[in-house]
Amino acid sequence: MWLAITAVALLLALLSLIAGTVRFAQHAAYANQESERQVDLNGRIRQMQEILHAVGDAETGQRGYLLTGRPAYLQPYRHATDRLPALMKSLDDVPIHSASFQERAASVRHAMRLKLDELAETIRLQDAGRRDEALQLMETDGGKRYMDFLRSELDETMREIRENRDASTAQLLAVNESMRRWAIWTVAALLVCIGLAAVQIALLASTQRRYARHLAESEMRHRALVEEQHELISLSTPEGVISYANPAFRQCFGGDAVELVGRNLYDFVDPADRPMVRQQIDAALSSGLPQQAENRVSLPGGQTKWIAWTNSPQRDHAGRPRLHSVGRDVTERRHAEDALRASQAFLARTGRVAGVGGWELDLTGGAMSWSSEMKRIHDVPEDYAPTLEKAIAAYDPEGQAQLRQALRRAVDLGQPFDLELPLRTDAGRQIWVRAVGEFEVDAHGRRRIAGACQDITERKTLEAQLAQSEQFIRQVTDHQPVRIAYVDRGLRYRFVNKAHARRYGLAKEQVLGKTLAELDTNGAALPHVERRLAEALAGQPQRFEHEEIIDGDVRLIDTQLIPDEGPEGQVRGVYLTGVDITASKATERQLRELNQILEHTTDFIVQTDWTGQVQYMNPAARRALAIGLDEDVSRRRFTDFNTPQTTQRYEQEIMPALRQAAVWIGETTVVLAGHRITPVSHMVIAHRDAEGRMSRYSAVMRDISEDVAARAQLRQQTATLGAVVEAIPAMVAVFDAQFRYRLVNRAFERWRGKDRSAIVGRTMAELFGQQEHDISWPWALRALAGETVSYEKDYPHMAQHRHVSVAYVPLRLDDGTVDGAIGVVQDITTHREQERRLINLAERDALTGVLNRAGFNAYLGAKCEPKAATTLGLLYIDLDHFKPVNDTHGHPVGDELLRQFAQRLQSIVRPTDAVARLGGDEFALVLCDVASLANAQAVADKVVEAGRSPFDIGGRRLQVSASVGVAFGAAEPNASQGLIERADAAVYAAKAAGRGRRI
Repeated sequence: MWLAITAVALLLALLSLIAGTVRFAQHAAYANQESERQVDLNGRIRQMQEILHAVGDAETGQRGYLLTGRPAYLQPYRHATDRLPALMKSLDDVPIHSASFQERAASVRHAMRLKLDELAETIRLQDAGRRDEALQLMETDGGKRYMDFLRSELDETMREIRENRDASTAQLLAVNESMRRWAIWTVAALLVCIGLAAVQIALLASTQRRYARHLAESEMRHRALVEEQHELISLSTPEGVISYANPAFRQCFGGDAVELVGRNLYDFVDPADRPMVRQQIDAALSSGLPQQAENRVSLPGGQTKWIAWTNSPQRDHAGRPRLHSVGRDVTERRHAEDALRASQAFLARTGRVAGVGGWELDLTGGAMSWSSEMKRIHDVPEDYAPTLEKAIAAYDPEGQAQLRQALRRAVDLGQPFDLELPLRTDAGRQIWVRAVGEFEVDAHGRRRIAGACQDITERKTLEAQLAQSEQFIRQVTDHQPVRIAYVDRGLRYRFVNKAHARRYGLAKEQVLGKTLAELDTNGAALPHVERRLAEALAGQPQRFEHEEIIDGDVRLIDTQLIPDEGPEGQVRGVYLTGVDITASKATERQLRELNQILEHTTDFIVQTDWTGQVQYMNPAARRALAIGLDEDVSRRRFTDFNTPQTTQRYEQEIMPALRQAAVWIGETTVVLAGHRITPVSHMVIAHRDAEGRMSRYSAVMRDISEDVAARAQLRQQTATLGAVVEAIPAMVAVFDAQFRYRLVNRAFERWRGKDRSAIVGRTMAELFGQQEHDISWPWALRALAGETVSYEKDYPHMAQHRHVSVAYVPLRLDDGTVDGAIGVVQDITTHREQERRLINLAERDALTGVLNRAGFNAYLGAKCEPKAATTLGLLYIDLDHFKPVNDTHGHPVGDELLRQFAQRLQSIVRPTDAVARLGGDEFALVLCDVASLANAQAVADKVVEAGRSPFDIGGRRLQVSASVGVAFGAAEPNASQGLIERADAAVYAAKAAGRGRRI
């Protein structure tokens, strides 16, 4: 029976084992599926946690960049925004089939977009230079609300995932329990025949397995929770020896779990922070309470980070103490805090430098508070207790009324105010301040007015000075004879001086605001001027001359149009200047006429060097002496044409007078052709070099038999020469009643050789000496008395502006009182020297523009001083085959070839050397400071090459050559003549040797 029972039991046990195996396989498949689902859910939870960390990193980078402006802070921001799209995929295909979960996932995506848009907008404003708007947007509650909303939605999403994971775990445990029961029943069926002992053993094994399973499941849950944390987690002994480190810890410090276990925590702590860390860990272990602190850690590669640690004491299963450390990377926050503190300190320093003080009025209690800078502005001590009434009392009555009204509007209407008012400090100083304020209600409902006060005394003073300076400049421009105006792009006048307004016969106020078309009623000059203005508005400066009818007279106006370009190159308007050049043009015409007169005059004009050697005779003198127009007169002396009586007068009267006055005028007798003794009106002029020595003489002689006509012509010449000295304003200076300079222009600076900073504020006596002051002061006194005066001054030792005309114009204030004078200085040096040059005869060849024979002799004579003569080189040049050019192609072609050859010679020599045409096709070069004969020969080779190169004249390609004679150094008494003779002999030798060469 027991056998049957055992057989039945075994059969039942076998059936139970088969059924349990099938059931176990089903449960195992289900358990495997649920395990994979839990791993997936755990991974998605970690990714959602990473989303929060990434958004936090992006926000930290954004704040650091906004507070410091350093692009390095954008690196964590960009890294975080690059990671977020991949992390957000954790919300896709979550194995939770719930409509509420899908709605929550969509809400998370929406919150993420809002937060990222807010961060991107602040960075865009910062990059666009609108930092204040970016900071204001950052400080609003919008960003915090977006972050709280995102964190809330993510927490709810992760909570729902955890609930699903925990439910799955519960189901898995239930399946495991069911599998365990089936195993028990199967084992029980198999062991029913074994007895109670076997049953007891099976029950004990089952209990042990159950305990181990629960322990493994608990450890698995705990380890999964620890492993998925973003914080750094470690377990270590009280001495700091690491026994466990989670992935985040290993990732931060490098290495795997095996490499980190056994190392000491203090190895990673910055040496400077180790005492503090030891003290904090000892406190946690001794008190049994968690301790929190922040310290620096050293990472592989030398990098340093700040970690916020929470150190908690624990005990292991054996009861031994252990240290549980949880850390979070706060490096970006610490850097942002450091940057914020630096920014706040910078703002405080800026407030002190800018003189800006802050104040606040509590409308609830009436209390008022000032910052230290505010107290400094009011000159009150640091312990001063301000009140509203005392603050308002510091302003003048009008300012008090404005401030009270502004405060009422701020309280009643919420209008901010910004006022500029005069204020008297407690120390009695009168200053200007800018007072601003606005009404606000804080988070606790307190009503207050907060504002700032800035000392703007310096700006107000500068504005007053600028207004005075502008008035001053307007007076200067109104006293200028030059027309000055400014028109905008619509050709509408925005500025005119009095001279420009007089063009239309109107006052300045009647011209301003009107267009050229509105003022030019007859429209005669408008099309021409408008075309020029259009080109100036296109950025092209214009200068042109045009005629205008003024008071019935035709006047010639020199007009300049100067574009007014903005900072980006756009033309905003045009500056116009106009100068009446009618008189100067007439003067130029008269000078040309005078030059023609000298060439065609019947007067005898002779020029000699300082020894009396003749250098020039005009055609009238040559005809009178029967000397050909092309004949060389350089071998003659002036005494050859004098009577003995005239020569004696030269020795006894004329030369002493010339040494004293540089000019002598009288009557003498000369010997003309046919030994005809003729009385002449005689004028002799002595010319001095830069060192004051006599360099040459000029004589103008007129046949007294034609005395009446000659005197009339002389008066005409005198009148013409007098017109040359008419002044045109060029240099301007303004001075006060003490003759102290207020303003000078650039032409004045260049003239005087001083910067205006060294001139303005000083008197003429201080700058240019008492002698010049004494000369100018009587004229200045007349101008200061209200009279417009003018006079001329000479500066013979100056390189430029040796002769000037000075005009003093009274400078009047609006009430008509004289506050100084305007000095207008015009350079008349050119007219003076042109007058002298024409009187003393031209030394330039009319065809080529180089020196003629007279100029050549003068230049060579001046250079043949004892010291300079030894380094002087002279080249005589004769063009070969030139006569066939004239014969074949005509004299105009020959003249053009001579001009081109002269230009080639000028391009070969230095500015200090001289090029001369001695007549016909003969040229000469004077080379100064030549080191050796070889250097002079090198120049001669260049001349030969220049003569050999073809000439392109009117489409004709002409070929000539040049023969050059070289002479170098002259030590003999008659240095110039010796050089000439040697050079002349050398050029003849070159022609005899075959031409087209130098000797």
